[in-house]
Amino acid sequence: MPEYTLHVPSIRGATKESPDTPYSEGDFPMDDMADIDDYFLLSTSEIPPESFEDLYLPVAHLDQRLSLPLLQDALDEIKTLDDLDDETKAETIDMIHDLGECFPNDGLDS
Repeated sequence: MPEYTLHVPSIRGATKESPDTPYSEGDFPMDDMADIDDYFLLSTSEIPPESFEDLYLPVAHLDQRLSLPLLQDALDEIKTLDDLDDETKAETIDMIHDLGECFPNDGLDS
């Protein structure tokens, strides 16, 4: 069972637009995993991650704008991570809701 590490993403704005996903490592303009992890909430190999495949729950566009549709997707996807421990799952859900406050007129419950 992998151990997940929760990461606070670096964001530069917010949008209600949905990016084209799933992302691949080639989508990102940088080679440093420490830069790529800023788009995701979870890693199975610490932060920065060892590889792109260790990253889960993207929440930002490639220009680092927080995406409301990606936050909503993350809430759905977190339910599918059966090997995620309860404490990290709760912390991740709390962080998603905290990030959702960037969209005060839109809810994550839709």
